[in-house]
Order: sequence, then structure tokens, then C-alpha cells
Amino acid sequence: MADPQNFNDLMLEYLKQKNKNSLSKPMKQKLSVAQMDSLNNRLKILMPQFKKAINEKSLLNAKTVISDLQPVLRSLNKTTKLVEVKNQFFELALEEQEHDLAIDGFLSNRRLISNTTRLHLEATALLAIAYLRKNEIEKAKPFIKEVLQNKNVIKTERTREKFNKEIIARFDEECALVSLKTDKKIELNVDKIYEDVNAVNSLTDKQLYSLIGKALPKLTKALLFEVDKFSKNQLTYEEQKFLPSSEEIIKDEQAGRTVFSAFKSVVYKSLCDPSSEVYKIWYSNMVGVVIDKKYITTAIAVALTGSGIGIMALIISRCFSFKVWFGHLL
Repeated sequence: MADPQNFNDLMLEYLKQKNKNSLSKPMKQKLSVAQMDSLNNRLKILMPQFKKAINEKSLLNAKTVISDLQPVLRSLNKTTKLVEVKNQFFELALEEQEHDLAIDGFLSNRRLISNTTRLHLEATALLAIAYLRKNEIEKAKPFIKEVLQNKNVIKTERTREKFNKEIIARFDEECALVSLKTDKKIELNVDKIYEDVNAVNSLTDKQLYSLIGKALPKLTKALLFEVDKFSKNQLTYEEQKFLPSSEEIIKDEQAGRTVFSAFKSVVYKSLCDPSSEVYKIWYSNMVGVVIDKKYITTAIAVALTGSGIGIMALIISRCFSFKVWFGHLL
């Protein structure tokens, strides 16, 4: 099997060369019936393999399959399907911290299809998120603007209202997440965190979110305000009326909600992803253990600090653990 890093380098070089040469569409080829049948049969084999790799979050396996899948789709002139598959692949690359690979991939995909399509909008939104995760806010802004000003894909008022709310919330969460990352190693005292969880079990949701919000660094709130304000400025006055103001977003409770939501997926992956060690132990018939609250607390704290969140992990872990214990999170 190919070395992952070498594959990444080759893929990046290919995408850069492709963007440079502005190869916007695969060339049409006249195929015989036998060639078409052969390609379609090959497609029937490769697509399930690709879906399996994506579902299992195996970037290496997905790379192997997509290297065979792309020429088949190009030969069949299935441009839309090609972009759909590549969006899925580069989104997985994004989740696996392969930011440069994802960015070049989404840039390439945007060249393949019209900006009036859902897939173009999806690639653009994910491109903005990729730049946010690299803490390259200024590079993200043009794509945030394009996503929110695109009226060609989502045309009904009600659907656009829902989309605007959800995508701006996602942008807010991403900038909050990146602002809290640190290279510093944090020593976890699980017994102390466990005691703290017990200490907050009488708090309401509002009080828990406020606890997180009060502990946020000024940088996080400043960045949250900047990205949220920029996003909402791309909307019309009528569209903005349905959303909370940026000033409201950085108040303790709302900022706490945003941060909590941002790291929810981190905790979910640790506790509920079938490939995670916690999940394997939790549901293993062979081990047959019943995971207690302290084990859950440890898993949450390790997941958060392992994502580079730093000292905020100690605070967020208390709230996450409390909600998991009492069934409010998952």
C-alpha cells in the first residue's frame, strides 16, 4: 500500500497543476458499448468500496479507491458524480487534519461545476471551514461571503433562513474551536474533574453555558465577534432580523453554547464512533464491562485535551460529563 504522506504530496501536486492549467472539465471520449459496460461494471465495484472507506473514516483506503474511481467517472463524463465523490473525500481529509489537501481539493472542485449548483456551494462552505481551521481568517472571508450571498442555489425564503442560521453557527463554532487550540500540554487530574462534575450537577443548562462563557479567553470572544459580524453583514437587513446580533453572540451564555456545540463532535467521536477505543470497550461482549461515570469523565477529558483545547478542556469536561451522565448530550 502506498505511503500516506507520499500520496498526499502527489495529490497536492496534481491538484495544483490542474488548477494552474485551468482544466475545468474532463474531455469527452467516444466509447464503444463494450467499453461503457466495462466502465459501469467497474463503477459498481468501486462505489461501495469508496462509501465503506468514507463511513469508516479511513482516509488511506479512500485515497486508494478514489485513485481508481476518478478516471472511471471522467471516462463516463459523470462530472457531477465526480465532484460529489471528491467533496466527500476532501471533507474526510479536512476531518483528518489534512488541511492543505482539503483546500486544494475544494478549489479544484469549484472549477469543475457551475456556481449555481449545490455541490459548488458545499465545496465553497467547506473551503471556508478549512481556512478557519487553519486560523487563516482573512482567507476564509471571501468564501464565507460567497456562500452567504449565493442566491442561486437556495431560493425559497424559509429554506434560506434555516441555511443562514445553520451555516453562520458553523462558522462561529469553527473559529471558537481554533481560538482555543494550544500546543501546551495539560496535566489532567481526573479525580478533581470528577469532583467538579458532582459539584455542578445542580446547575441549569443556562448556568452551565454561562460557566463556560465566563472562562473563555478574550481572544475567543473577539474572534467569534469578528467572524459572526462579517458573516451577518453579507445578509440583507431582512435576513439579519431573524438572527441574534453579534453582540448577543459573545455574551457569556451564548458564547458558552457556541463553544459547547463546537466540541460536541469531538466528544461524540470519542464516545460513540465505533472505531474509538471507548466505544469498543463500552459495547464489547467479550469484555462485558459497565463503564462508570468516572470512566466517561476520563474519556471526555482526554478527547478534549487530545484535540489541543488546553486548559478549557478542564472546564468544558465538567459540563460535558454532567450532560452525558444525565442523558442530555447524546
